[in-house]
Amino acid sequence: MLHRNAIRAYHEAEQEFLVDGADSHGLVEILFNELIASLSIAKKGLASADLATKSSGVSKALTIIHVLATSLDFDKGGEVAVSLAQLYEWSRRRIIEASRDNVIAGIEEVLHAISEIAEAWRTIALRPA
Repeated sequence: MLHRNAIRAYHEAEQEFLVDGADSHGLVEILFNELIASLSIAKKGLASADLATKSSGVSKALTIIHVLATSLDFDKGGEVAVSLAQLYEWSRRRIIEASRDNVIAGIEEVLHAISEIAEAWRTIALRPA
């Protein structure tokens, strides 16, 4: 038990360090990484019929999607922001349906779409200014 608490505390400290040192682009990248991890946890829970694991992954994924959606800047982002808002809404609905109906394919669809967006986001950071 103490071992698990120590690992959890280390992970939380590591996340705080990453967030404290990140710019806005880096924060979004962290959110994408956490979203992908949460979707993977939900998928694992669905595959093993582990309700607690599924619920944990789904809950965290939905929270992250909400944060991403509410952080969009429609004035600066224009059509890209609108497209992302639509993607986030589709993802939210698809995750809820997949969780309700216990369908792994729905989680996989969202995982695939978000992974593509996350990869595109990472490549933006690699471009020279």
